[in-house]
Amino acid sequence: MALVAALATDAELFLLDEPTSGLDPLMEDAFRGCVRELRAHGRTVVLSSHILSEAEALSDRVSIIRAGRVVETGPLEQLRHLTRTSVTADVAAVPPGLDLLPGVHDVVVTDHRVSAQVEPAGLGPFLHALTSVGLHALTSQPPTLEDLFLRHYGSGNDVDAGAAGGDGGAGRATVDGAVPRRSGDA
Repeated sequence: MALVAALATDAELFLLDEPTSGLDPLMEDAFRGCVRELRAHGRTVVLSSHILSEAEALSDRVSIIRAGRVVETGPLEQLRHLTRTSVTADVAAVPPGLDLLPGVHDVVVTDHRVSAQVEPAGLGPFLHALTSVGLHALTSQPPTLEDLFLRHYGSGNDVDAGAAGGDGGAGRATVDGAVPRRSGDA
């Protein structure tokens, strides 16, 4: 009920903490529609959520905060260029030397299926190598907001990063005003 009341006001700035907690999928979709409508009318929405996919769906800009400092900021599409795209391809034959191509990492070959993590600059040469041997199917997945977030936090082992008064290494990703939280954040 508080969420409905908040969204019904004529405010310029909306600060929402875990707004979809307890909502069913239909109401989550309705909430997303309300946020998009507010943004279309020039309103700013700041939300805190541990659901990074939700923040990603509603965002124009992302700021990742670690130990109390902004470590990355910009439009989500711009930040995606800072990390790798996951590519899986079915090919007629496996081209040799894929793992030697610049910007191509973690190459895994199973029969005629090739999977790899590819930096933006490596996509062209990687795709050329795949098409030269007969490409049957291709799936690519750009990095998600969670991938970008984890790029700064790794596996979560570095919990002392904020021990000197930051956020204890827990971190935040601020998204078009959205502040997603990792599980366990207070």
